[in-house]
Amino acid sequence: MRDVWIRLGAIGWFSLLLFAVLGLGVVAALPAWMILAVVAAGLGLGAVVFPLRWLIGRRRPGFRPLRTLVVSGLGGALFAVGLAGLPFYAVAIWVEAGPTAVPRATLTNGTKTVVFQGMQHVASEEFYKAVVYDLEKALAEGYTLFYEGVQPVDGRPDLSEWFDKVLRGSSSDLSAGYVELAQNCGLSFQLTYFEPLLADMALHPSRHVTADVTYLALKDEYDRLMQADRLFAAGMAAKARAAAQARPGPSVMPLLGALSTATAEQKRLVGILCRGVMGLTISGALADPADPSQRLILEFRNRALARFVAEAPAGKIYITYGAAHFPGFLAELQTLDPAFRVQSVTAVAAMNLPREAHLAVGVPVVRR
Repeated sequence: MRDVWIRLGAIGWFSLLLFAVLGLGVVAALPAWMILAVVAAGLGLGAVVFPLRWLIGRRRPGFRPLRTLVVSGLGGALFAVGLAGLPFYAVAIWVEAGPTAVPRATLTNGTKTVVFQGMQHVASEEFYKAVVYDLEKALAEGYTLFYEGVQPVDGRPDLSEWFDKVLRGSSSDLSAGYVELAQNCGLSFQLTYFEPLLADMALHPSRHVTADVTYLALKDEYDRLMQADRLFAAGMAAKARAAAQARPGPSVMPLLGALSTATAEQKRLVGILCRGVMGLTISGALADPADPSQRLILEFRNRALARFVAEAPAGKIYITYGAAHFPGFLAELQTLDPAFRVQSVTAVAAMNLPREAHLAVGVPVVRR
């Protein structure tokens, strides 16, 4: 029986050591104070476990309390190191496994072919390069390109301000926010990569269509819903009250300041966690299903995009639009023309981990 316990103990220590070695790849890149905090937490865990081990083993011949305390502390420290690295591995594997992928769908009604490429405002550099390559190839094959982007109205800057305040709930510069997010997450902002298409836009403007509504159309639909739909009006009123009563959250400026002096390894770790948070947002896990503004930001614009496609004279259309629009757009398009069907759908990874991060956490590289 004693031999069995010895073998089980050896297996347990080997597993614990392996767990710690995996975590060490992450913990070693952390600031010194974080490393000390992890080790201290592990020693504290060992101190908590020690009384239990003392109660169980104090009557055994050769039991030494000091040795047991040291071993408990060592085991706790090893466990804490492994545990500290676990979130990074979990997020990296989750991101690479596909839940954050965007759709690339081909639709047809027999006479018209439509490709819908789901987009993200912030994603991996290689994703945008692949999309731009596909767009240039589509132009060569005679496609008309449809883009997302709510359109301003000349002489009405108040409309975009209304959109930011009422629907977005923020008056901050959206593009600047995306650029800052991309920099801190080790990702890229999409508008940076569409410059190669500008020359063709100038030569063939009819082949580049902004298939979206205007701020004025959004405001008119908002006013109509506020008058015609009591639930919508109540929801928007509740959203406005919540925004007015919300207390400012903790500032991210200290974190951004810390990132400016972080090592390359630390920035890669932050990028992994950042991809996880963005993945939750993209997948809808952090979305508010009761937010009434989605009836305008998503549903109203989905109907407009479907009309653009249905009424377009072009026989081949390539759409780059936010991935969240695809299900609603498809439903609206099939309502206008039931002959439209999905010919193929491919999941495209928009936030692959950088190769350096794969080496840091040991996740296999998966590329499009």
